[in-house]
Amino acid sequence: MTIKPPYGADGILNLRKQGKRPADMVLISLIGPLQGENNPVVIAQTGRRYDWRFLAGLECLIVADSNQPKDAILQITDALKALPAAYLGLWLADQQNGINFIVDGVTARPNGLLRYMSYYDRQHFAGLGLRNKEALCA
Repeated sequence: MTIKPPYGADGILNLRKQGKRPADMVLISLIGPLQGENNPVVIAQTGRRYDWRFLAGLECLIVADSNQPKDAILQITDALKALPAAYLGLWLADQQNGINFIVDGVTARPNGLLRYMSYYDRQHFAGLGLRNKEALCA
């Protein structure tokens, strides 16, 4: 059985075959389509295995929901941490907060300053993953 990349990876794969890369951070959505996003978005499902190699060396942010199974989210984050990455973070859309795993190619320390997103990170990602009705109320 062949493990395939997630939905939406085709555009990034075509760029990589040409020796290019996306200019912006790749958003890996575990909550479905992301409304109004300009960044490249791939959509994955928890509990499925994917070929993530097309993301090697890129900045990636996983967009999830805190109600999703933690072990399923960890399976995806562990697979992405195994790649060389410029940045890897997890954004919990329903909490509007997140965690940094890799910053500037360096693994964030579990109890260190780089682990939890800073105020500026949270401001930068604010609104990401919210549904239209939720975004209007925020």
